[in-house]
Amino acid sequence: MVEMRHHFDKEFSLLRAELVKMVSLVSDSVDISSKAFENLDKSLAIRVIELDDEIDNLNREIENLVYDIIARFNPLGKDLRYVVAAMKLSNNLERIADHSCNFAERTIWIVEHLPDFKPSMLVKEMFGVVIGMLQKTVIAFSKRDVNLAIETWKMDDVVDNLDRRITNEVDNIEPHSLVLYILFSRDLERIADHLTNVCEEIVFIETGKELKSFL
Repeated sequence: MVEMRHHFDKEFSLLRAELVKMVSLVSDSVDISSKAFENLDKSLAIRVIELDDEIDNLNREIENLVYDIIARFNPLGKDLRYVVAAMKLSNNLERIADHSCNFAERTIWIVEHLPDFKPSMLVKEMFGVVIGMLQKTVIAFSKRDVNLAIETWKMDDVVDNLDRRITNEVDNIEPHSLVLYILFSRDLERIADHLTNVCEEIVFIETGKELKSFL
């Protein structure tokens, strides 16, 4: 029994290490896509797209590791919660990276077709809030900080408000730019939604309760 626990703990540590790596890669993806948009930098946008393959591969590795742990060790209680939530967390992170790719692909299109395009200040502000959410989520995950996860979850309201402003403040904006601003805003809003999902998983892993029960 002690030996079985030792082997489980070893696999558990490997799973956590893979998740930490996934968090780091996705953080890089969002940060680089932000810089690519702000500076209309095609080379940075291409880097985001290249990084997506690495993130997709890591997500599959985490899924396979989770299936293997469940099959070999039949974990229960908090161990089972963590293992199952790890896969959900990884899937949400992979989707965040997909939205970063959307940003990067549009940035490349802008560089190639709209030389006079001016990045929206509201989109930049929204990007800043989303990156702040991501940074806090990383800390909450690494430190298993339930209170920080809840605090970060609440930041989604700020993102939603900026999304509404971008959609509604349309005066004196050229139509092509307006459409792009709204598309960028939608991707950022969805990234924030995935981060709230991650925060919910952190709370569930540590407490076994739904995040909303703490509000």
